[in-house]
Amino acid sequence: MTGATSAQLAAPAVPAQSASAPAAASGAFQELRDRIQNKEVTELRTTYNGRYGASLLFYPQTMGYYVALFHEGQFWRVVKVNNEKKAEALYGDFVRQTQVLADVEIRRIKLEAQKTMMERQLAQSEARLNAVQSDLAIQREQEQALAQNQQAVREQASALETERTAARIRLTDLQGQIRSLEAEQNSADSDLVRSIKGTGNRKTTRRH
Repeated sequence: MTGATSAQLAAPAVPAQSASAPAAASGAFQELRDRIQNKEVTELRTTYNGRYGASLLFYPQTMGYYVALFHEGQFWRVVKVNNEKKAEALYGDFVRQTQVLADVEIRRIKLEAQKTMMERQLAQSEARLNAVQSDLAIQREQEQALAQNQQAVREQASALETERTAARIRLTDLQGQIRSLEAEQNSADSDLVRSIKGTGNRKTTRRH
């Protein structure tokens, strides 16, 4: 046996018979369990929808059939049928029931996956937002520091320009003073030379 019927072998207890099951199937749970354990039945069909499933099993000794519904490997409805057509029809009905039962669960699975994906995207978006905010804060801090630096540089340049202008004026004044003193010194030297020459000429005249 494979699939859900194999999982049923490990079940600790058999669920109670569904109220909608035929009275003739009152002992079908344990009977099917025993025959599965003794390998007396053959699994003909099994259909899964989500965690629900339906199985059709054949019992060769009586040419009978077992039709079962299960959930997560646990049988929760078993019907014993002696007619092949009825067994196939009941199996088809059980398959449709698994589809209906699984629809809600499949929707839940999809919604849970969407929720998980959205939570992941939300976490990524929050992380991105934090990163952008951090980058923006750093950018603003750097811009503020740059603006302050630019202002300081402008103030330093203005102060240097003022100092340069004052130095140029002072230099011009000093150069004027130097030229004046040099001119005065040259004039004094010329007067001294003329005085010396004049004294020499007078001494020469007296000797004669």
